[in-house]
Amino acid sequence: MYTNIKVILNDAAKHGYAVIATSPINMETARGMVRAASEKHAPIIFLLGQNMMRQHAKAEILIPMIKTLANEFSAVPIATCLDHGNDMERIMYAFRNGFSSIMFDGSLYDLEKNISETKKISDLCHSFDMGIEGELGHVGLAANGDEKNESIYTNPEDAKYFVEHTGVDCLAIAVGTAHGEYPKGLIPHINFQRIEEIKNITDGMPIALHGGSGSGDENILKAVKSGINKVNMVTDVFVECRNYVKKQLAENGDINFMNLMMGMEEHVKVFIEHWIDLTGSEGKADNFHPIDRTGLLTPACAIGQGE
Repeated sequence: MYTNIKVILNDAAKHGYAVIATSPINMETARGMVRAASEKHAPIIFLLGQNMMRQHAKAEILIPMIKTLANEFSAVPIATCLDHGNDMERIMYAFRNGFSSIMFDGSLYDLEKNISETKKISDLCHSFDMGIEGELGHVGLAANGDEKNESIYTNPEDAKYFVEHTGVDCLAIAVGTAHGEYPKGLIPHINFQRIEEIKNITDGMPIALHGGSGSGDENILKAVKSGINKVNMVTDVFVECRNYVKKQLAENGDINFMNLMMGMEEHVKVFIEHWIDLTGSEGKADNFHPIDRTGLLTPACAIGQGE
């Protein structure tokens, strides 16, 4: 079931769970992720970033593949989202290539310019029945220690104002996480009270946590409980794939390449299943499929009798 983030995250906000958002960069990662979502009966969001598509994961190849998987695994709600779009050429590229959603990142602008630029993309997305996510506050880089900089955390009052004036379907907030790999042994401190304050002041709208990688299971569980509905996790899945391949080659340098890739797909599947458990989204795919009421409209005597 190919849909957008608005459809998926409205359900997540309504029922108090979160959805894993991660990046497939080839057939094996995409299929492993969808198989995990299928077995767990969970919705899933696929992220493709601007630089990722420039360097390797071209939308012309990946979006049709994801749509094919969405048709094959039709019981799984699947959305695609341009991640941290801030380049209009890349945003139009995402439109042309069939993305269902856009995440516009105007977080480096001042509040008013962030609002005005986000509103333009929001109106454009909604005119094409696409989902739109905005960012307020700034989720920086783990390598720079940005997770410790509370000055870039999202202000609740600003969040209310931003949401009211942009019409976004989801708000990405900064509350103590950062993108990329943290220094070894470091687990970020997340401001759960800030999450709750933003959730309440925005009337329970869907909220996204970027930089979920390396945040620790307990932090993710608490973040979801505090009101997070979308958890971005990209770095961790890339590290898992790298480490799996590294281990297999160390153990058997002559391993058949196809077997290596099939094994990686299975490893990704198991890894994503764990994140589905953390976000509380297991079984929630059932929320997106209406109950078959045919029997309620058909006389009992007619069922199975060709009438």
